Amino acid sequence: MHERSWSAVPIIGEPPTETETGDGRRFFEVPESGWHALFAWAAGPEHMVRCLDVRPPAPVNVVYESGGQRTVRVEERTRGDRSAVDADIHDYLTDARVPSQPCGFRWFIELPDGIDDADQFFARFGPALKNLPPGPRPRREREAMITVADALYTTAPRVHCEEAGGDGPA
Repeated sequence: MHERSWSAVPIIGEPPTETETGDGRRFFEVPESGWHALFAWAAGPEHMVRCLDVRPPAPVNVVYESGGQRTVRVEERTRGDRSAVDADIHDYLTDARVPSQPCGFRWFIELPDGIDDADQFFARFGPALKNLPPGPRPRREREAMITVADALYTTAPRVHCEEAGGDGPA
């Protein structure tokens, strides 16, 4: 296993398609939150890829309250919105004692064998996260997530074409 480092995550030119990257590996996109970034950290760089985020910013819902009336408007995302998201991710990772995630990328986690989608992936962590021992929650989450991720990716190790010297998994 490689040392966990954001800079060790390979950069690819285009996001992986819904099913795979071309080498048989399947990925899902990591939602933009510190908690989800912690899952990516737990998976480790050998089970992630990233690409530059060149998409136009997604609009945001802005809630206005005045005189007991609540109005929701869709507005373009501002630099302040982007900064707030990045700051929230940074703060959560800092609380978990994980280095800050580089900005400007879309992050993708490899689906382990036997897991079909992100929902199934996250569900595998449920029992470990539900029964955390007392202590600082993000740090305990990090420890539990790494333990579960290590088990998920070592139950059926995948041999890649280059390693096997053949056309596919051994």
